[in-house]
Amino acid sequence: MSERQLQFRVGMFVLMAMIVGAALIVQFSDMKSYWQKTYAIAIHFEEAPGIQPGSPVKQNGLDIGAVSKVMLDEEQGGVLIVVNIYEDHLIRVDAEASLSRSLFGESKISFTSGTSEETIPPNSKLVGTSPSDPMEMVQRLEMSVNNTLTTFNDTTSEWQLVGQNINKLLATKEDKLDDLIQQSAVSLATFNRTMNSASVAFEQSGKTLEAATATIANANLLISDPQMQRDLRRTAAALPKIAEETQMTINAARTSIQQVSANLDVINAATAPLAAESGTIVRKLSGSLIQLEALLTELNQFSQVLNDDNGSMQQFVKDPELYRNLNRSSLALNVLLENLAPIMKDARIFSDRIARHPEILGISGAMKGSSGIKEPEEIQRTGYTAPPGK
Repeated sequence: MSERQLQFRVGMFVLMAMIVGAALIVQFSDMKSYWQKTYAIAIHFEEAPGIQPGSPVKQNGLDIGAVSKVMLDEEQGGVLIVVNIYEDHLIRVDAEASLSRSLFGESKISFTSGTSEETIPPNSKLVGTSPSDPMEMVQRLEMSVNNTLTTFNDTTSEWQLVGQNINKLLATKEDKLDDLIQQSAVSLATFNRTMNSASVAFEQSGKTLEAATATIANANLLISDPQMQRDLRRTAAALPKIAEETQMTINAARTSIQQVSANLDVINAATAPLAAESGTIVRKLSGSLIQLEALLTELNQFSQVLNDDNGSMQQFVKDPELYRNLNRSSLALNVLLENLAPIMKDARIFSDRIARHPEILGISGAMKGSSGIKEPEEIQRTGYTAPPGK
């Protein structure tokens, strides 16, 4: 397998892994919020337990957005929550925002429908209603009861002190009834104040109990809602399927990881010889680069010579007189060659005749004239026939 094929297979494997990863992300995550247009609204709450970025924003049970930021409100105190509302959902100006928590601890922000025709513009700030925490209400009730019991203990201590003083008075027969009556008046005033405090504490405890009762009733109403029960049943029924799909996904991921490990082993085995010969390859590459650099240097020098203004090439390109001289020389050479053609032809005939009859160079040849053309008998001896008319 060549290096090009190996690189192609590695690239195809990486591309397929990226495609599978993207498909898993799209399948098991909510990608709607990444491309759907939204507008921001800020909501102020006194407290926001359980709210975090990504918490749902609903209206009449339908998702209309999600929480994007949760921060402390430095101006008014409390918590400032920024929500992104889908562009196709418009919230009326008289709609109320409230924070609610389910029995499972999940928090969400809900908007009422409202009846106004005007809608809330983007980047507006609203004031929301914080949820009632049943555990906090029970804690406040416990604190009120503890305060009441403490007050009763203080009252009991006062009455014990009064009883001890009366016993001392009766036992010693001291004639200090005025002091005793004064102390009793003080004790009765203290008891009256204690009873008033206890009455207030009981009233607060009653209100707290009423709020706790209403909260428990709302929880019971929520649990007894048939729609909520059906939703819980569907969720419980879907849990095995979700677990099975999760297991299948984990198995597929494990298989993919094993295939990746096997492919990496193959790649490692394929690249091991290259790693062993890496020193030689580097040296050869270094020598090739040096030769290439020398070649580029020579080419650069050659191009500089060609581009030199005083060079022959630049003179030939820029000087028209040189071109005209070369043109005249070529024309003169052409005329000379045309004039030399018959001379060369006669010289060829003369040399051929001398080659056949060298005796003509003697004295008789000099005394005897000749036309320079072969005689018919000479032509016959060569095996050719004379042309007609000769």
